[in-house]
Amino acid sequence: MEIKGLYKLKKEDREKLIQTYKDAFTYYPKLMAAFPDERAKEAALEATLRYYVAYDMEYGQAFALDEEINEGVCLVYSQDMNYTEERHIRAGSYSPEYKAAMARLTEEEQQRRVELFDELDRLEEQVDIPYPHLYADFLGVKEAYQKQGRGRRLMSAVCDFAKEEGLPIMLFTNTDDDVAFYESLGFHVIDVVHSDEFGFTNTYLVKEAR
Repeated sequence: MEIKGLYKLKKEDREKLIQTYKDAFTYYPKLMAAFPDERAKEAALEATLRYYVAYDMEYGQAFALDEEINEGVCLVYSQDMNYTEERHIRAGSYSPEYKAAMARLTEEEQQRRVELFDELDRLEEQVDIPYPHLYADFLGVKEAYQKQGRGRRLMSAVCDFAKEEGLPIMLFTNTDDDVAFYESLGFHVIDVVHSDEFGFTNTYLVKEAR
């Protein structure tokens, strides 16, 4: 996967991307209600990022505007989104850094994190997602570089790539501001799901390949 005008991250860039995401997603909505304690929220966020970014970069690809990686997005073709334990092990999702982040959570908090993502999977099964598609995961910009159009430039290039591939782009987000941002890029809402237990709302959006 190559996208004109974007920097394609290498495996050795993964840690830099993780740090960018940790800064960008300080107020990650899905974790705010589930982990009101700041310590637990930070550990759960880091574990989540390390777990899924490892997978995304093994079976998909991550891109930034340049080698500084002050922003990033992970892309995975839908046919490669087969989240099995074996594939996560192969991807390095259970890295020492992931295990260290999980160790900062109590057993109860670790279980709550598992239940949260089980709930996410359950809710997503209700959504009529087009297949095949290109999945855009974790679009994030470091706080100091936000409001400069960097996320828009990054996603615009991704949209151009998906159009060339003849594939719709699918993603989900958690805030009204993010929904408005994606709608301004030509995405439309296909569904909204809400978890009463964990206090998050996911809005699913798609941009057709046309």
